[in-house]
Amino acid sequence: MKLLGTLCMLLLFLLTGSRQVGEAEKNSALCCQAAMTLQNKQDGHPVVSEYLYDEEAQKKLMYRRILYVSVLGLLLVLLLVLLYVRQRQKVRIIKLAQAASEKERQFLALQKETEQRLTRKYIDGLESERERIAEDLHDDVCNNLLAFEMSMRSLFEESNASMIDEQLDRLKEVREHLRNISHELMPPVFQYATIDEMLADYILHIALPGQEARIEYHSTGGVDWKQVPQEIGFEYYRIVQETVGNAIRHAEATCICVDLSLEGKRLSLLVTDDGKGFVPDRKSRGVGLRTIQQRAEIIGGKIKLDTMPEAGVRIEISVYI
Repeated sequence: MKLLGTLCMLLLFLLTGSRQVGEAEKNSALCCQAAMTLQNKQDGHPVVSEYLYDEEAQKKLMYRRILYVSVLGLLLVLLLVLLYVRQRQKVRIIKLAQAASEKERQFLALQKETEQRLTRKYIDGLESERERIAEDLHDDVCNNLLAFEMSMRSLFEESNASMIDEQLDRLKEVREHLRNISHELMPPVFQYATIDEMLADYILHIALPGQEARIEYHSTGGVDWKQVPQEIGFEYYRIVQETVGNAIRHAEATCICVDLSLEGKRLSLLVTDDGKGFVPDRKSRGVGLRTIQQRAEIIGGKIKLDTMPEAGVRIEISVYI
């Protein structure tokens, strides 16, 4: 900016100087011409033609004007070149800043995509392992227990029937419990049921051996739950399983509430309990809570956790479908 100001001042100075010099030369030529005319008249010589001197002065004046105009034109061209270069530099700086911003945005997007892909692989691995364990429990352990139960019945049909029946009932109870666990581990099938129906069925049939916790399920009425994508419904189902299981096993909750709502395109899941709670800023929150967070991130959901010791737990997850 200082350079441009200096050039402008120089141009103004040259224009003013050129005009002043031209006027001075013209006045000087007129004075010389008048003096020579007067001298010739006094000496008695014939008056030399005024046009000769005037022509010479005009030539000098024209030459100087051309010189000044050339210098001014050169300075003007230099000024335009400087303005052009400066503008190009500004445009280049803006483009570089935009390119850097775009690269940073792409890097953050790639980083997030990589994290989601790794989390997806981890969750898929968990699901595969759960399915394998469920199949082993159902096809191997449960069937072996059933065969063992039938063998015991055939061996001890007549001796101490009451004690044997008691042990067989306990064995049957263990087999049913393992069967329920295997069904819980198996991935839910949303081809024939909605997320609302699956959660209602899960809450209705959840096994609570030795627990007196009351579990309630509520959902928004008059909603077409079929519009919820299967992948979102699947993750919500697993999140409910995890949170309810944690409340029963670790929080010693006596009342657990599960609420599912759909307002416009916003699908919300709220799970609350009156259990022991925990310190929310504690670094080690357990694998269960980390898995819940990962499942929410996979579907682009937001999770909000409110808990304090002896104040229960409130977990809210929302996602736009």
